[in-house]
Amino acid sequence: MGEGQERPFPAVELGADAEHCLETAARREYQRLMGAFLRGELEEVEAEAGIELLREFLERADFAALRRACEGRLRKGMDTVLLLYREGEELRYGFVDEAGEAGARREE
Repeated sequence: MGEGQERPFPAVELGADAEHCLETAARREYQRLMGAFLRGELEEVEAEAGIELLREFLERADFAALRRACEGRLRKGMDTVLLLYREGEELRYGFVDEAGEAGARREE
């Protein structure tokens, strides 16, 4: 996110690299949050919010388009950290350096 912008809550950051796409990162983070919640390591509200964001993202995201975007960003040496968050009831996501700008996507 840009300087001076507050991070929305709930929000989840996911990173891709040359070996792992955002779908893999989302599945791993989902499993990590579920495990931490079941072990009592996270507060219920925090865990549920992140788990729900990830579940919805995994069900709705266009991963082929996200893979292409990440590949292009990796070739240019750009960051590939994606921020998932809610704007009202809408799932939103965008690369951290674009979040809150026109580059953020709205999922309906």
